[in-house]
Amino acid sequence: MSEQSRASGSSRKSSNRSSRPSSSRPASRPGSSSGRPSSRPGSSSRNSNADRRPSRSLESRRNDSAQSESSGSLNKTPESRTSFSRSNDRPARNSDRPTRNSDRPTRNSDRPARSNDRGNDRGNDRGPRSGQRPQFNRDGARRPVDENRRVRKFAEPPIPEEVTGKELEKKDAFALQSLAQENGEMVAKHLVALEMSLESDPEKAYWHGQSAVFRAGRVAIVREKAGIAALRFGKYEIAIKELRAAQRISGSPSVIPYLAQCELALGDPRKTLEIAGSVDPKLLTPEQRVELRIAAAGARTKLGQHDAAVVTLTCSELSQSDPIWSKKLRTAYRDALIAADRASEARAFEEKYPQSFVD
Repeated sequence: MSEQSRASGSSRKSSNRSSRPSSSRPASRPGSSSGRPSSRPGSSSRNSNADRRPSRSLESRRNDSAQSESSGSLNKTPESRTSFSRSNDRPARNSDRPTRNSDRPTRNSDRPARSNDRGNDRGNDRGPRSGQRPQFNRDGARRPVDENRRVRKFAEPPIPEEVTGKELEKKDAFALQSLAQENGEMVAKHLVALEMSLESDPEKAYWHGQSAVFRAGRVAIVREKAGIAALRFGKYEIAIKELRAAQRISGSPSVIPYLAQCELALGDPRKTLEIAGSVDPKLLTPEQRVELRIAAAGARTKLGQHDAAVVTLTCSELSQSDPIWSKKLRTAYRDALIAADRASEARAFEEKYPQSFVD
């Protein structure tokens, strides 16, 4: 029994061995999930190329189909193409409809042109575009417009032969350099003649100033000197206009003393004091300070403040001698002493400066 059992067991083992597959494993196929690389060189590249070939053939098929469709559409006859157009499904747009303007007259056929309603051509009747309104005579006719709007309404005063214009101060002559040479020379001569006749003949000085303003009205020194000449001649309104213009052009406080004198001459002493207090005397020249003190003292006198007028005129300039303003200042101081009932002091002052009170 033991031998038979052993023989049957060995036969079973041999049959089991024959039924098992061989130990040698097949090579990995393309696309398998085993993850092991193949043992042959270049197998991976061939597999990747094999994977891409179907996609290329698909793209080529698509391109071929598109080309065939386009070539087929180009080969179609015009009749076949127009059969799908929308225009053949409906009639022409204007075939059954009359034209819009067929039953209506033209726009301008029943009324005259616009320019005929007004008589004259409007474009040619406007005249110069200078902002000036057209002027008409009593009969309705249009006056001729003069292109030169600035017309001198007075004759220029004669200039003395000895005046050359070079007598003008350097700072004043420098301000005239913006003018033309010939015009600047004439303005300089008028200013020199104005200064020469300012105290002796105020009227002549006034007309010299107006002539200079006509030639150079945008120069500050010209307007200032013309305003001073108008003040001396008694043309206070014109003087204020010229002085204000000079102040606007230059911004200098040099005209303030003369503006204060104009307000005093027009009968407004409080305005005079207000103007006199609006400037620092240190910014003025000695002559301008003297003119400002005289204006302020005159305002105090008109207000009945006689002692204050004397105090206003008491300054260091009283002891200084100047051919332009010394006599004027000393005369005003003596008059203020007399108005304040201080006649003895007035006589003593006259005896101290007799040359200032000789006519």
